[in-house]
Amino acid sequence: MRSTKYRDHKIELVSEKTSSGEWVARATIVINSPSGAKRIPVFGRRRATFDSKRGADAYALELAKLWVDGHLWGGNGRG
Repeated sequence: MRSTKYRDHKIELVSEKTSSGEWVARATIVINSPSGAKRIPVFGRRRATFDSKRGADAYALELAKLWVDGHLWGGNGRG
């Protein structure tokens, strides 16, 4: 598992290999607070598969960044 930071949010890249050998995008956003860590899963579209973990992780990172931006700026249906 690889992790990175984006706008003070930790993002864990946890893409998974399917039984057919393709990769699906998965990420987890970790938000730390005094009451403990909150883990938010981010998934790519079911039909979007990649030939490599690197490709799936890159897509998962972009999805996670979009979630963080929406969270910080009032998007994601919270507006």
